[in-house]
Amino acid sequence: MPDFDLRWAYAEPAQEEARFQAMLPAAAAAADRAYHLGLLTQIARAQGLQQRFADAHATLDQVEALVTDDLPTARIRLYLERGRAFNSDRRRAEALPLFQAAFDLAVAAGEAYHAVDAAHMVAIAIPDAADQLAWNLKAVALAEAYAEARGWLGSLYNNIGWTYADGGR
Repeated sequence: MPDFDLRWAYAEPAQEEARFQAMLPAAAAAADRAYHLGLLTQIARAQGLQQRFADAHATLDQVEALVTDDLPTARIRLYLERGRAFNSDRRRAEALPLFQAAFDLAVAAGEAYHAVDAAHMVAIAIPDAADQLAWNLKAVALAEAYAEARGWLGSLYNNIGWTYADGGR
């Protein structure tokens, strides 16, 4: 199965959703449930990027019904994408605990890439500037420590800069 993470074109969510939907029958038929559920989370992400939040949550409801404790990456992705859907829909209070749960689970599962993603999203959703900075710095420390997460550094440095700028520094 193709690695959907490597080919994601975030600027074209409708096209990505169609591409992911086309991959779905083969993913559902494959023996890899984690891949199938991960693909569904990315369909939900594409729907959220199109501001189709009800569709995104309905897709994530499918994941939630199928995810089990032996699939931590699928659960992390579920928390991240449901949180992103809430956050994009200006429902940060509902997004924040999902991002924090995704972070905790990713750290426990040794999923550095997803831990950095979750910390990055906590920093976006949390209202206090000092907390934003703390979460971004936590994400930077993880990204610097794990090669698979270093691709996050540019975004994290940018977010830290904006946090300082918003605070007049």
